[in-house]
Amino acid sequence: MKLSNQIEEALETLWVHTHEMHEDHMRADDITPGDPATLEEMAKNNLIVLEGGNVTLTPKGVKEGRDVIRRHRLAELLLTEVLDVKGEDLIHDTACAFEHLLRKGIDEKICILLGHPKVCPHGKAIPPGKCCEKRLEELDQSVVPLSSLKPEQIGKITYLRTKESKELQKLMAMGMLPGTSIRLIRSFPSYVFRMGYTQFAVDRQIAHEIFVRLIN
Repeated sequence: MKLSNQIEEALETLWVHTHEMHEDHMRADDITPGDPATLEEMAKNNLIVLEGGNVTLTPKGVKEGRDVIRRHRLAELLLTEVLDVKGEDLIHDTACAFEHLLRKGIDEKICILLGHPKVCPHGKAIPPGKCCEKRLEELDQSVVPLSSLKPEQIGKITYLRTKESKELQKLMAMGMLPGTSIRLIRSFPSYVFRMGYTQFAVDRQIAHEIFVRLIN
């Protein structure tokens, strides 16, 4: 079911108030003032319960609201860490637009790229997705930083763990994305590796921020 932007924004508001601010419910006029049709549509789709002007989320609404919050906060990280967007209002407004575009699948790719972040730029928790749960299950497998590989070992990039937007942009410009095969050629005096037919070199700090799953 594809939800309208208005419904997703209402779900986001409800989820924050009930799950982070621990309120039992919200008043309808505080969610969509002057727009009763949105709440009626939400009730029709079993996302909320409307009772005497009070609104509560159904289990289905809780899940959908959680997903919207997750997309919004991942969008904020994408804007600040990858695109280097500045300005609180611009980040918030753009993230609001992005969250409606990061449908199922795309948000997971961004989450993987950013190393399964736990908090947004404002320090608020990012609800984990299936990709995060899968990562926890795979922690005992051979996921290691590039800096620990030996020459001629091959791996596939799983995620990048850097908080510097310029470094992240540089790595992405190299084509260093989750799923890309990488072969270490040498580790001194710099880390030289091959992706496809191209060789690159990075210092130890950056090599320590590139995590790969060993193939051999």
